[in-house]
Parts: sequence; C-alpha cells; structure tokens
Amino acid sequence: MKSSTKFWLGIFTFLPLVIVIVSLALFFIVFFDHIIELERNRGDFPLEFIPSIFGFIVLIIIAGVISFGIKIYYIVHTNNKSENDSNKKIMWTLILIFGGTVAAIVYYFIEIIPLKLEN
Repeated sequence: MKSSTKFWLGIFTFLPLVIVIVSLALFFIVFFDHIIELERNRGDFPLEFIPSIFGFIVLIIIAGVISFGIKIYYIVHTNNKSENDSNKKIMWTLILIFGGTVAAIVYYFIEIIPLKLEN
C-alpha cells in the first residue's frame, strides 16, 4: 500500500471523530448563546437557533457517511487480505460492524499502518 493511501485512510478514519467533537462544541456554544438571548427576550424562542440546528445535523450526517464508508472499506480490506484466516476475517468484520469509529481507528493502527509500502 502506498504511503499516500495510508495517509488518506488515516485522515478519513479520524475525520468523523473530529467532526463530531467540533460540532458538539459549536452546538453548546451556540446553545448557551441562545439561552442567554432567550432570557433577554422573556421566553420568546430565538428563530436564529433553527438554522444552527440544521447545520449541526448536516455535520453529523457527513460524519456518519464518512464513518460508514471507511468501515465498508476496512471490511472489504480485511476480507480480501490473503494472510487473514477465516476466524480473523469474521473477528474484524464483527468488530468493525459493532465497534463504531473507535473500531475503525483500532483497525487502522493494527492492520493498515504495519502494511509494507509499495514503490
């Protein structure tokens, strides 16, 4: 595997986690800002909060799609790897399905980084 492929796999492996953390941080910043505005307006719901919610939902959907795509890639990778026996293929497939983004990060460090580089 080329080093550039490993680099991009690393980016896409960690990207969902980074997007979720950043979007949650921004959500709480915006949420607390609008809570203060809500108190100033005597209980009227601030309509500026609604587009912010849609922005956060879009970010979470993007993170989910990237995470799903990288899991599918890793499941195909582990099942096509000739060195893996059937037990290892089943184990990694189940870990990747049920383990979430953390399982993809673990797979990246255990299976992708040690691969030999191609010229």
